[in-house]
Amino acid sequence: MTRDEILAELTSNSDVLSAFYLAQPDAALFTGDPDRWGPAHHLVHLTMTSRAIARGLGAGLPPHPTGRSRSYGEMIAAATEALRSTSRVRMLELGRVVVIPEGASRAGLVDEFVAASTGLRAAAHACPDEELDRRALTHPLIGVLTAREMLLFCVFHERHHLKLVRARLEAGG
Repeated sequence: MTRDEILAELTSNSDVLSAFYLAQPDAALFTGDPDRWGPAHHLVHLTMTSRAIARGLGAGLPPHPTGRSRSYGEMIAAATEALRSTSRVRMLELGRVVVIPEGASRAGLVDEFVAASTGLRAAAHACPDEELDRRALTHPLIGVLTAREMLLFCVFHERHHLKLVRARLEAGG
């Protein structure tokens, strides 16, 4: 995928996630705790992730060892395998703990996510397309990725969390 195609997918994800969360009642969103996430925890996690990757893209990135990016399908496979092979304890050790801020509102959490997503897309847009294969970022589970791979991971990651939340809400909790 080109940079612009990835940006279009991230924009679509942001729109879909925003609409989904805004349509949910507070009673459904503000459940769970840092060990067993409710829907709001997932959105805060995605917000934190977008901010962290945007910061990474804005920093002077080191060269990637191969300068070759995997496809979206290959990134989904790598991410899925990394999740399967990582224990829950290890996930928590890696900073997966998410706390909902006191007094948080549905609209406020959605606004923060949209702002973080917009910031991520702006940081990605500032990188020339060809540089996305040459520069490296490290994912705590998958390892060293090209900047393009990290953006592809973001597309997958946001969709993955939306799928988890939808399944939880459909199951009644």
